[in-house]
Amino acid sequence: MDLEVIKAKMEARGLRQIDIAEALKIDQDKVSKVFAGKRRWQGDEALKLAELLFGTPTVTNRHPDIPPSGRELDYVDVAVLPSFAGMGGGGSGEGELISAKLPRELIENQLHGKAGDFELIDVRGDSMEPDFHHGDQILIDRRDRDPRQPGPFALWDDDGYVIKLVERVPGKRGWYKVFSANARYSAYEVQETEATIRGRPVWFARRL
Repeated sequence: MDLEVIKAKMEARGLRQIDIAEALKIDQDKVSKVFAGKRRWQGDEALKLAELLFGTPTVTNRHPDIPPSGRELDYVDVAVLPSFAGMGGGGSGEGELISAKLPRELIENQLHGKAGDFELIDVRGDSMEPDFHHGDQILIDRRDRDPRQPGPFALWDDDGYVIKLVERVPGKRGWYKVFSANARYSAYEVQETEATIRGRPVWFARRL
């Protein structure tokens, strides 16, 4: 493959040499040597690179939740909150640390952030219906934790992780009003020192 064509494709997609190395699962110095004319692509490297830059994989992906081979760079790893956040009773946040792959287009182009700015949370309960439903996966932006603009937030309220509507209490400096979208649930107040806002929901996925 012509190096100038490869460079043009990389520039068009915003890819760096380190991105190519990660996609091909080789050391970055091997990629650098190719661009310096000191090394050739190996057979399997050339195939993966061609799939990455010029076309779709030749083998059908049998696992639809996993990005197709050669498309790894189209996704980023976003941390998942262990356990869950309650929309009623709170989740403990204890459990195995895992991550989920989300489209790079969503994270970087639409939400204008990087993977570490966000966290994916599984939610349970009905206290935030109709805004959110039991079983939704909610993506929160950890850069936005200020309830001076009221709205839904993920927070630790000294009893567990929850998804609730949060606003500052007028006339009571240092207090939050925490309430549900579902009118069947009562509002309560909590001091800022006893609650930690984790981020504001910006996107969600829902099973049909």
